[in-house]
Parts: sequence; structure tokens; C-alpha cells
Amino acid sequence: MSSVGHFYGGDLLLADGGLAVVSGSEEVRQRLLRRLLTNVGDYFWQLDYGVGLQGMIGNVIVPSTMQAEIRVQVQKDAGVDPYSPVEVEISSGSDGMCLCKISYVDAETGQQQTLDFSS
Repeated sequence: MSSVGHFYGGDLLLADGGLAVVSGSEEVRQRLLRRLLTNVGDYFWQLDYGVGLQGMIGNVIVPSTMQAEIRVQVQKDAGVDPYSPVEVEISSGSDGMCLCKISYVDAETGQQQTLDFSS
């Protein structure tokens, strides 16, 4: 399966004079980021979809709570192997940024994948 390339909050990706298409592990990575940044209840057809990490900006972060919420949502994605553990590391940068590293196993390839981002 493939889908239009799009990083949450950005423009559609272009390639060869048209819209870029992504598949495989890159498609899973983009879906996961979209899921993590979408506010709970904002996706009308699936009200328990999302974590709403953007809404946590400026709040006191409880790493264990954030890790648990991220882990549950990542495990719901069809592109993530449901039998392998999802590891989530939350840390604070020196500039006050919240750093997140997620490790999971791709369901299609069986390979370990990572998704790193900051907010």
C-alpha cells in the first residue's frame, strides 16, 4: 500500500512534477507522527485516535504518562508489529525542548525502526 507523502503540519511533498508517494517504513513513520500530533477527539471517525503531543507544550511533562500514551497509540498502527515491544524515551534538552525517541518493529519487514522528534 502507498499514500501521498505528507508530514504533519507541512505541505504535501512533490516529486517528478506531481505529488510524492510513500510506502513501506516511510509511510508508517508519517502515519505515526500524524497519530502522535493529532489531538484526541479531533478525528471524527475514530475519537480515541491521537495523543495530542502539541497540546502538551508549555505543560509540566510527566515522562511516564507521556511514554504510556505514545506506546499505546504506536501499537495501534497496522504498520507496527503487534508482537514486538515499543520503546519510548522522553528526555529534556538543555534548551527546554522535549525530545522523544520511539523504537518499534516494522510489521512488513521485521526490522527495527526509530522515529525521533522534538517539541
